[in-house]
Amino acid sequence: MSINVANAAGAYTDAIKRMAQSSTGEAGGLADGGKNPVASFGDVLSQQMKGVESTSRASEAAATQAAAGQGNLVDLVTQVAEAEVMLQTAVTVRDRVISAYQEIMRMPI
Repeated sequence: MSINVANAAGAYTDAIKRMAQSSTGEAGGLADGGKNPVASFGDVLSQQMKGVESTSRASEAAATQAAAGQGNLVDLVTQVAEAEVMLQTAVTVRDRVISAYQEIMRMPI
């Protein structure tokens, strides 16, 4: 069974964007009276997920080249390992965000 990591990362990125926009009304904000733009938490997560997606696509491209006999095996292993680490990091962050949300929801008002 093959899982397309780029599609999964893209879906996760879209979900993060929707959550950030629904919780803040808009993505982004300004600090210091409008002088310095500050990225919202959703923006930061969105940027990181784009990094995961691009790394996953690079990994898939390296795998395709290796399957065609054109790629370097060391590059393939490096790309796959990097994509795996980034995806594990994204999953860990997602789990921590969900855990924090659940803890907040258990707090008495």
